[in-house]
Amino acid sequence: MTQSRKKAFDLTAVLDELDAVQHEDLIRAIKVFYAAESVELDLMDVAASVKLLEDIDKAAAEETSHIGNALLTHAVIVYARATHTTSRSRFNAGVTGAYDGALKAKHLEMVELRDQCLAHFGPGKDRWYDERIIYTEAATGDGLTATYSRTNFSRAVIENLDALLAAAIPFVKARQHDRADELGRVLHESDKQTWELIDKHPFDMEAFFKTPGMNAKGLGRSRLHAQCLANGPQPTR
Repeated sequence: MTQSRKKAFDLTAVLDELDAVQHEDLIRAIKVFYAAESVELDLMDVAASVKLLEDIDKAAAEETSHIGNALLTHAVIVYARATHTTSRSRFNAGVTGAYDGALKAKHLEMVELRDQCLAHFGPGKDRWYDERIIYTEAATGDGLTATYSRTNFSRAVIENLDALLAAAIPFVKARQHDRADELGRVLHESDKQTWELIDKHPFDMEAFFKTPGMNAKGLGRSRLHAQCLANGPQPTR
């Protein structure tokens, strides 16, 4: 890796070239740090939707009701993706480790709502979607019709998500720092050949952010805990 602090390197791209046995520690360190960062992004997206939901006037027009439905659906599905879904491409960040018994119960309610209602066909435990086919008999003739009830806004779900996020986000932030420290340690212990691979994957910030003239300083927080690398021993080269 070059010594210029104005350059950045794409460790996610390096993953494809690392040897599963020789670089086992580095592969895992990159993936678990990536998972914590990615899960935080999901949770912050959920928090943004919850904030908007809390600001919605529930007595407003039908258009507002539909916006509330979209926000609530987004919040529940992304929350479940971040905290529950098992994926080969993203390690589990262990968010539920932040929950006590009461919060674990709320967490399971969110997962059940996602699984049995929002992401798949079904009314859900609380009849979130209730659709009925009705057969009618009358003197003028028999007939068929349909009726439905759909929930657009649930104060209980919003409050539960708010409570879960209050515990989950700080937990994931702390886990990020731990995993960044570990990734920094593994990088510093990597050999010259590994750093040569990293050198081949500069991160093009102008292309990624579609912002001409952007350099490493433009990353701001950079999602990378740069102090872990800047303050540690120099890597083997």
